[in-house]
Amino acid sequence: MKSFDQAREQLDEAAIDFLRNGLFAGRPDDCPCYVHFGISTYDKKCRTKEYQQGILCFKTLFQAGDRYRLALWNMIVNYYPPKSKFCKEDFSKEEYAFIKAALKSVGEPSEANVNPPIETERLVLRAVEGKDQKILADHFKSEGDFELFTGQKPTYKNIREFTLSLRRSAYFAIERKADRKLLGYIGLSMKKEASTGLLEYYLFKEERRKGYCREAVGELTKITLRGKLYEPVATVQLGVYKKKVIRLNAIRARISSINIASQKTVESCGFVHEATIHKTLHKGAAGWTDEEIYYLTYSMIR
Repeated sequence: MKSFDQAREQLDEAAIDFLRNGLFAGRPDDCPCYVHFGISTYDKKCRTKEYQQGILCFKTLFQAGDRYRLALWNMIVNYYPPKSKFCKEDFSKEEYAFIKAALKSVGEPSEANVNPPIETERLVLRAVEGKDQKILADHFKSEGDFELFTGQKPTYKNIREFTLSLRRSAYFAIERKADRKLLGYIGLSMKKEASTGLLEYYLFKEERRKGYCREAVGELTKITLRGKLYEPVATVQLGVYKKKVIRLNAIRARISSINIASQKTVESCGFVHEATIHKTLHKGAAGWTDEEIYYLTYSMIR
């Protein structure tokens, strides 16, 4: 089976052949060598001649059908940053909407969350978005338990890298349904070699002791073990993914022995204590603590 990179290269070559035999028939030396046209506002201002040709190439391929539009999509995702500007008046309504959609997918992580929002009685679990990262980082800074939660020093770099890492296939922002306020996050880190998911969650301090965590944990673990959670599968179209069922034999939670509230949360969701591993989790000022291991399987939720 050919790789996606090969398939994208073949799309690019086909698009250039189409231009060479059509728009540039009789003057093949003027045809671009690959699909990379200067069609942004910057190009219009600084490279007027190239911009005019780029717009013509774009419109020709766009009107030629889905195959060539796919080459244009990959061009935009490959070469233009998310905040690139385009002159709306130089494109049709359909062309401009296409460009904006492609820009939206620029920078999407390879582990993009392809799951629809998950609703509970009071919550919505949805994909973590860029706007959530600052809110999460601000809470980690102000609440003072980042080191206790992660074992890392609460430096700007550590907090930033941690929040950026939450845009993954099975990680969700926890949002209150009533006012759409972000309350924290929940996720599963996959251990595919063992067909196991490792549960992780964090709720902002002011939202604790309200049953939100139990509600989120209960729903996410239930749909996962019932085969209703999905992971992304790459496609030829950059930034666009198909989805595949995540199949796990068990979900586990690793909880510090000093975090009694979290132990009670997973126990209330049906998790069973499996083992204690001594002095393996470093929790900041608390030092090395024991690790309590809990597990949950499909047969336990039926």
